Amino acid sequence: MQEKIIRKILYVSGTVTMLGGLQFIAPTLFLQASGMQVGDVTGLFFARHWGLMAFVVGALIIYAVKQTQARRAILLAAAVEKLGLVVMLAINWSEPALQGLHTAAFFDGACVLLYLIYLLNKPPAQT
Repeated sequence: MQEKIIRKILYVSGTVTMLGGLQFIAPTLFLQASGMQVGDVTGLFFARHWGLMAFVVGALIIYAVKQTQARRAILLAAAVEKLGLVVMLAINWSEPALQGLHTAAFFDGACVLLYLIYLLNKPPAQT
């Protein structure tokens, strides 16, 4: 995969991933926009935490655009996180409470594929 292409992929996927950070700021509003409801304090706490983690992962993906030395580790970590979400959603695909996350599953699945294609075709840096 050409450097120019992976940079664009990382900018877009990082930015979209960072949008999850809105859930940290306004968890109830964000969850309702996704068709989900959380009414208890514990659920809102974990929703906020997930939003913060999504923001951080997205920021790291964008950081990897220019920091090629860190790119392999960042993309591997992001791919594992995104694959975990995809697997959890696939297992619970017909759960009505998670219907709002189907788009995220497709987006994250595409990111995992693109990241792995890049990682498998790029030899590790020699030190």
